[in-house]
Amino acid sequence: MQRFAGKVVVITGAASGIGRASAERIASEGGKLFLVDVQQQGLDDTRKRCEELGAEVATQICDVSDPAATHAAIDAAVRRFGRIDSLCNIAGILHFDHTHELKLETWRRILAVNLDGTFFMCQAALPHLLASKGNVVNMSSTAALAGHPWTAAYSASKGGILALTYTLAIEYCAQGLRANAICPGSVTTPMHAAFKLPEGADPKLIRRIMPPDRSFRGPETVAAAVAFLASDDAAHVTGEEIRVDGGTLS
Repeated sequence: MQRFAGKVVVITGAASGIGRASAERIASEGGKLFLVDVQQQGLDDTRKRCEELGAEVATQICDVSDPAATHAAIDAAVRRFGRIDSLCNIAGILHFDHTHELKLETWRRILAVNLDGTFFMCQAALPHLLASKGNVVNMSSTAALAGHPWTAAYSASKGGILALTYTLAIEYCAQGLRANAICPGSVTTPMHAAFKLPEGADPKLIRRIMPPDRSFRGPETVAAAVAFLASDDAAHVTGEEIRVDGGTLS
């Protein structure tokens, strides 16, 4: 199925995890890809894999927390491909800590990458997405929908992404733009692999953010939702959040 034939998709956080899986899924469906991340080796690996799947791919190193860098990335994407049909904001970072011990610089860095970065990319891409009547797919989290212990900054950033998504969906719906968010949970990614309980944390609190079957699944499960929302199959879906969490919050 070539849902993305002739379409140009920009993906942030493409060096690993959900970003890489989403790039591979869209590549397999005929999309042209502009991939950004701060990790050169991972970005190169994703590019190689997508090219093996037959996609035309361009990459750029970009720290999404830098507004100048995000505008430069979008400008480069348009120069290369002439248009943008979908922006998938997947770049993000996570830190676990007791809220009362969370350092201000850590709080600010997480919000800068996750929330500011999503805003900067959207702001840079919106004129082009309005021209193509395209769409935005933002990566939120189940941490935006229910209390997750030790993730104050991450949860705040992901809640902000949901609110931003709703705003974009309504503000630009009459101009043909769609905006949706995905809220993953219990997905195996490098971010998940880095999880470590803060010292003195009660491990029983982990149960509230575990799926009922205690199964974790791969990033390809989220990539399937990204591809759906970014495609014309979701033409009548906007302002929505989709949980991909194995029933955790059901």
